[in-house]
Order: sequence, then C-alpha cells, then structure tokens
Amino acid sequence: MRNASNTYLWILSALLISTSVNSVECNNHNGFICSDSNYQFSDDFINQNKYPHGGFGGGNCQANKTPVIFLHGNGDNAIGWAIPPSIILNDYPQAPLSVYESFKQSGYNDCELFGLTYLSIEQRQSPQLNYHDASSQDMINQFINDVLAYTKQKKVNIVAHSLGVSMALSSLYKHQTWDKVERFINIAGAVRGLQSCLYTGYANALAPTCGSQNIYDANIFGLYPDNGSFSPMWGKNAWTGSYYTRSMRNLPANHPENSFYSLTAGLHDQIHCTTTSGRSTCVKGALFNSSENVISQLGLGAGTTASELDFNFSDLSPYNLSGGDLNGIGHFNSKINSGAIVVKMLTSNCKGSACAVDYLSGPVTNAF
Repeated sequence: MRNASNTYLWILSALLISTSVNSVECNNHNGFICSDSNYQFSDDFINQNKYPHGGFGGGNCQANKTPVIFLHGNGDNAIGWAIPPSIILNDYPQAPLSVYESFKQSGYNDCELFGLTYLSIEQRQSPQLNYHDASSQDMINQFINDVLAYTKQKKVNIVAHSLGVSMALSSLYKHQTWDKVERFINIAGAVRGLQSCLYTGYANALAPTCGSQNIYDANIFGLYPDNGSFSPMWGKNAWTGSYYTRSMRNLPANHPENSFYSLTAGLHDQIHCTTTSGRSTCVKGALFNSSENVISQLGLGAGTTASELDFNFSDLSPYNLSGGDLNGIGHFNSKINSGAIVVKMLTSNCKGSACAVDYLSGPVTNAF
C-alpha cells in the first residue's frame, strides 16, 4: 500500500507525463470524430505537403521501440486516436485514457507513434463513396517506408480500425511488404466484408464502399461479401471471400512471420450488424481465421445490439447509433475504449484473453 507521500508523487508524475509529452491534441470532438488540426506532424519527420490529408508523429526524441502506425476508419482521421473515452458501463469504471495517451503513459515517445490520414476532407465527408484504391494503398506503403527511414528501425507495428484494416492489409499484399511489419492489430475491420452491404448491392453507384472487386484491377475493391461466384460480373470479391490468396481472413496463415490480433464488438457493431441479410454471420465479420500466429481475438461488445434492419449506405451515415455505441461498446468505442488492450498486445507476449488483463472498462470474451 502506498503512503500519502508516495501517492502524491505517483499522481504528480502521472500528470506530468500526461501533459508534458502528449503531442497529439484532440480537444474538440463529437465522441467519434476529432475536429482539431489534422496536421500534427513534427517538422523534422516529414514535410506535411507529402501527406496533405494530415497525420501525426515525430519530435525531439529517438525511437528505441518498434514504431507504431495508426490507421483510422472510414470518415475518420488520424487525430481520432487521441479521442478520450466517454462511455461508462454499469459496474465498470470508465476507461481512463485514449489509445494514443495509453501508449504515451506506457513509455512510448513521439518518435515511436505515427498516424496517417489517408482520406481527403471530401472523402471523409462522403464515407459511402470510399473504397480500396491505389492512391490510399500506395500512400500507406510510402508512409511505412518514411517511418522506418525516420526511426531507423527495421519493422513497424500497425494498429488499424475499420476501413483502415482492409486498406492496410491490401497495401501490404499489393506491395508485398510483410517483412516490414511485426504485429498487426485489427479493430472492427471488415476482413470478411460487410454483411450490411448485401442490401446495398455489389454495384451500387451511390455506395461504392459496398462494391465488389474491380474486374480490371484486382487490388481495387469494396466490402461486398464474396458470394462464391466464379463469374467476375456477379459479386466476386477475392478479398472478402475465403477461397483466394487475397482472402483477408486467411492472410495470417499465409504470413507466419507476422503476429495478428483482433478486437470486435460482434453483434453490437452497427456497421457490421445493422442488417437482416447475413445477420447470423455478421458477428464474425472482423475475425481472422484461426492460425498459430493469430494470437488473440477478443470481443468487447456491450450495450444495445445492432438493429435488425437493412439500410442503404448511400443515404444513411455510418455514425448512426443503432448499436452498442448508443450506450456501450460498438463499432467506434471498440477503438476508443481499447487503449489498455492494444498496448498489452504490442508490449507483451500475451495470448487470448490475457491481453485484456489491464482492461477494466467492460466485458471481454474470446471471439475465436
């Protein structure tokens, strides 16, 4: 037990760490999107004109740890990794820190934490129009190279949310740069596609985020779940299917040199599970297939389950609170609330539910 003097020093030390070294500011947000400046790169890291959509990272420091690259989801930006948790569940304390601040409190410095905004402001304002294209895939690849050059490290760790997961996986596949990544954390990514896209359709011009695979360029695709058809004209999507080398759910098994982790909100995830079509399988949408190098896949979902109804992504915002985020842990709070788990995954040899030993802010289940 700490005495009063030690307790005072411990609190003072924590406050000094929190306020003096946190270089990413997110003081203005709506609970899901940060509206502070999206350009928070250090001048000594990169000229922000190289990445005009924004991001963060770098400073007056030296990288000693494997650097972490954070990739946001659809409609979001890099600064959102600094959004503080606000949800409080019955019988659980509120998560104390943002994902970004969780790393800072664990001893990471600004030269070890990097975020990239890969979507333009116009793209962020129209999330239903975004899909996996060469521009974003190439930008992510270049960012990895720039972080490695700046930090003088051999590998990075990637923490991605939602669309950022599939953007990162497709970039790594396209450029075959798996040797530059050590650990990969998938938070609510649509590695099996989005069952909620079944109603929208695989070729809806108003919602290309739900499209199938491009028949002319296999690296261009949306999140329509593959229908198993051998015809490229009828919903084929090698990325979201299970029988192809590009299958995102199977990529861990094809890359045993990497370690993979997943966090999901399951049936509480309004992006995956606000649907009647594919309702029975939507809970698995963010999960990799089992493999020795899939170290931990955890379910954090809590609160209201996603509404059992179909909606068209072309006319309904993905920030619709029809799932756990309304009063618990859904698609967005599975990212915002998970700092303690994500840090554990990257700083220890934890496996399974042991990766959530420091997470006290909600229920946790093994999601394999």
